[in-house]
Amino acid sequence: MAEALRAIVLLLALLGVLAPDALATEPRQPSWSELTPKQREILAPLANEWDSFPDVQKKKLLGVARQYPKLSPEQQRRLQSRLLEWSRLTPEQRELARKNYHNLKQMPPEKRQEIKRKWKEYSQFQADQPAPGPQIERPPPPASQ
Repeated sequence: MAEALRAIVLLLALLGVLAPDALATEPRQPSWSELTPKQREILAPLANEWDSFPDVQKKKLLGVARQYPKLSPEQQRRLQSRLLEWSRLTPEQRELARKNYHNLKQMPPEKRQEIKRKWKEYSQFQADQPAPGPQIERPPPPASQ
């Protein structure tokens, strides 16, 4: 009986049930305080949440930070803007964005191009609209007697 128990414990340990970190194929990704100053500067919009991200997400973002110096100034501005927008989304909005991205990637290329074209038209239409002017507060109508 004791021999069988030892065999089960050994098997579980080998399978990673008792020590899952031993089977991890990816090294642990750094905490925010372990990032280089340049990485922190690039990823600044995500500072408050960085330590809660899973390692796979940190790894992807570190790849983005690695490519950042190779981007044009316009691409760098766009990336910073998108990181800031992402940091302001709620978890539910992020999940919806991920689902939409996944669905878009599953579509045939022609359908994706059609959606991109429509989005570009919509964005251009929005940009062409005049900004709403200041709202004038109107007094309530006089009470009827």
